[in-house]
Amino acid sequence: MAGLAQCQREAEEVTELMKQNFARALERDGRLSDLDSRAQELRAMGEAFTRSTRAVARQQRRGQRRWRLAAIGLVAAFLLLLALGLALWLSRPPPVIVTVTVPPGTPPGGD
Repeated sequence: MAGLAQCQREAEEVTELMKQNFARALERDGRLSDLDSRAQELRAMGEAFTRSTRAVARQQRRGQRRWRLAAIGLVAAFLLLLALGLALWLSRPPPVIVTVTVPPGTPPGGD
């Protein structure tokens, strides 16, 4: 009978250990579920961050492109005005030089 009592105690110890292991497994499962939900939230936040950084980068590229086009337009306008001014300056008739010779001994402006 002593062997039966010892087997009974060992069976109860094993049962208790199994209950503790099961409780720990349930606890781990709860923690894993929390970690999984946090990971999903972080993934969603990361995707939103990626979308927003792409949008900001796109806006910056557009702004830089606008400034570049504005600078090119200003330079083109300046060059056009310079070419137009140069063309007008070169196409004007040469100045007429009038030389008046006054014979010696004639009073200036006199009759």
